[in-house]
Amino acid sequence: MNKSNFWSFDKLFNRIIIFLLLFFMIFLGPQFIPIFALSNQSSIYMKIILSILFFVIYFLMIWVAYISYKKHGQNSIKQPITKANWKMIIIAYVLSHLIEGLLSLLSTMFYHQSTSGNQQNLQDMLSTNNLTVILMLFGIIIFSPILEELVFRGYLMDALFAPKFKWLPIIVSGVLFGLAHNTSLNIFFFLIYAQIGFFLAYLYKQTNNLKVSIALHMLNNLISAIIMVKMLF
Repeated sequence: MNKSNFWSFDKLFNRIIIFLLLFFMIFLGPQFIPIFALSNQSSIYMKIILSILFFVIYFLMIWVAYISYKKHGQNSIKQPITKANWKMIIIAYVLSHLIEGLLSLLSTMFYHQSTSGNQQNLQDMLSTNNLTVILMLFGIIIFSPILEELVFRGYLMDALFAPKFKWLPIIVSGVLFGLAHNTSLNIFFFLIYAQIGFFLAYLYKQTNNLKVSIALHMLNNLISAIIMVKMLF
């Protein structure tokens, strides 16, 4: 497919529809259905079945996102992460964490809220039982970063924006990432998720390497998960 045809209105419209489907797939979170069901199960066999179902649903979602990215994306996913990339990842995480701390302080001051709805939901699922803790840690640290980077960085930025655009796809990616993770009217919680989305998008745009944004996303979620688990136990 030549570039002029790739960016024709009908082709672009089709890719927008695909992104919306991917967006709502993440927003609705069908992978969490087995987690909710686990809270009422005492049967070991049902626990095994629901645990397997959790992984199956996640794998299917990642597979759908990967196929979409592979078909419409502009960059190879096989690139390695270099030492320079790791330096960018660490710097981005530190800056994002500092901004998050400031926004959390502002949220406490103006809304008297220190925990977002998304984070509270994760904490509630983590606190159900030990099995859900294990499953959720897999989801939070490994599966979710891969899935969300394929959609919000890889597919969104490559399939819906021409390479000549630099800041517009970064801004749109951050805003949509914030909207997908914040369901409350607290503007500071939205900005917390949006700003990490900006950093993830910026790294992807700078490196054209989806593994870099996935690594930053995993690092961010790993540290957040450790903090949540410590609070629970």
